Amino acid sequence: MRHALVRLTGLLIVLMLVLTGCNLIGVDPIMKLDEDFAKLAKRYSGVVASYDGGEVTQADVMASFSNMYSNYSQMYSMFGYSVPDDVITTVENSVAEQAVQNVAIAKQMEARSLKLEDDKLAELQAEADEHYKTYYDSFYANVTEKKEDVHAKQTEYNMAVNGFTKDALYAIEVAEANRELVEQNVRDEIAELTDEELQTAYETKLKEDEDKYSASASSFESDMSSGDEVVTWIPEGYRTVKHILVIPEDDVLNAYKDARTAYEDGQSELDDLNDELEELSHDHGDEADEEAEPQRTAEEIQADIDAAKGKLETLKAAMDKAAEDCLANVKSKTDEIYAKLESGEDFAALIEAYGEDPGMQNEPAKTTGYYVSAGSTNWDKNFTEGAMALEKAGDVTQTPVVGNSGVHIIRYETDVKSGPVALEEIRDALYEKTLETAKDEHFTSELNSWVEALNPQYHIEAYNLTGEDQ
Repeated sequence: MRHALVRLTGLLIVLMLVLTGCNLIGVDPIMKLDEDFAKLAKRYSGVVASYDGGEVTQADVMASFSNMYSNYSQMYSMFGYSVPDDVITTVENSVAEQAVQNVAIAKQMEARSLKLEDDKLAELQAEADEHYKTYYDSFYANVTEKKEDVHAKQTEYNMAVNGFTKDALYAIEVAEANRELVEQNVRDEIAELTDEELQTAYETKLKEDEDKYSASASSFESDMSSGDEVVTWIPEGYRTVKHILVIPEDDVLNAYKDARTAYEDGQSELDDLNDELEELSHDHGDEADEEAEPQRTAEEIQADIDAAKGKLETLKAAMDKAAEDCLANVKSKTDEIYAKLESGEDFAALIEAYGEDPGMQNEPAKTTGYYVSAGSTNWDKNFTEGAMALEKAGDVTQTPVVGNSGVHIIRYETDVKSGPVALEEIRDALYEKTLETAKDEHFTSELNSWVEALNPQYHIEAYNLTGEDQ
């Protein structure tokens, strides 16, 4: 099969060498490996991409291919799968296209009079040498040959099968450095935005945000928490809150979470039974479907509902008891927090001193708090209900709220005005993000035009990954 890949460990190759007789009397293993190197050079000589004035062989891209394939292999192996053929083909295309991009960028280095300085090249060589040594040590450990000279050469061959030669690894470092230098040079061509460009970007994003957040409040809450997005439109019904999270001991909190899960499962079971009874009442009098499963009677369903209600009461009592245990477990600490609040101590200072939620320690939530509405789905239901039960900004939950993360003391920070966010409020952040996007798009457009000017042709069928000579 064309995509039967040589494993990175090299063990398969060692086995093949043993089976083909390299250890038989009269066969010089070093000479045999020299022959294998020559065959490998022939096998990897296939042209996988051509362009005006040059070509790319499999040997040129094999190191990049092996690295990318290895990443996919690790990902798929976690689920017990091997890398599918279509993914391998994608990798083949990707590294060939990247190689042509590297050619285009190298030409731009010359056209723009850009050059990597000698000290930079020396740094790249040192990095490549370090990568080579890391690979060598790993491959060396998986070769079983006892004679040192054969062991070393077998290691080098196994690495070469994967493209990991000193020259290839250095070429990768240089290509990446070239790209960084050219990309920065091209990005610098976009120095600023006009007011008109910024206004257009604002209007475009305003429409996108309204569509996005109207359809998914969860997306709004995630974007506000991440701080990576410049939000231009806010859904209705939001407030910001901060909280002091105090986490009970593991066994106490886990007992609560288990009891709550059991209760919620019981509630779902009861809801399903009620739905079944409701559906039966709607179907009453309709013609029976002879092929359908026989329906249960209303009496049978009601009996199950009554049993489920009784079970739910028991589960609710167990959950409430587990919640009380959580409160008791941290009572000394929460009493101390409430006493300090009563004496006028700043809530933010108490978050810093007692809070165990990392989100409250990091921006933007450290400053703004969390965005919560009655319909929030990103937060624990109990946390949301506790936050929305507070009547006005400045209010603090008088009784701690128990949730799956622990015990919360919540403060209502501000009401959030819904609708468009004025451009002036987000001008600097939107300007910076829009400018970065413009620079990215400019470089991508220029790179595509350089590659197109090379008239590249890709020959993926020339890859030879079977272990057989072409």
